[in-house]
Amino acid sequence: MNSARPVSFVLACATASWLTGVALAGESSVYHSPQVAADAGAGRTVWDGVYTAEQADRGKALYTQSCAACHKADLRGDGTSPSLVEEGFAFQWNDTSVGELFEQIRKLMPSDRPNSLPPQSYRDIVAFIFQSNKFPAGDQELGADLDALNRIRITEKRR
Repeated sequence: MNSARPVSFVLACATASWLTGVALAGESSVYHSPQVAADAGAGRTVWDGVYTAEQADRGKALYTQSCAACHKADLRGDGTSPSLVEEGFAFQWNDTSVGELFEQIRKLMPSDRPNSLPPQSYRDIVAFIFQSNKFPAGDQELGADLDALNRIRITEKRR
């Protein structure tokens, strides 16, 4: 578990373990030490147009099919499924990498069939989440290179 996460938050969100950073049995956490996070932060942020509008459109259709039953059509979740927009998203993902978000979603979602979608589908869903959080689209899609995704920081505000 990431020691920077308050224990009360982790306990409150135990049913949504993909968002808390708590590893499932046999899984290791994707959170990194502060030094790794600082090193990765030297690159781009989600404010630099890291996905395309077309990718987000594909992601919207995939989200509706695979995610909306739990996270709701408006991405706000419910009592057991976390919000993927605005303050809820920012609280959990601010100052982490796109790679961390991608890997958490890929490994743990959908909750009844983890890692059941093609990797491109998960990237498209991440693009839709970014669009829903009003991060700007760009000219290139989120790519398949996990190291490159790890160098893109999720920041609540432009830096």
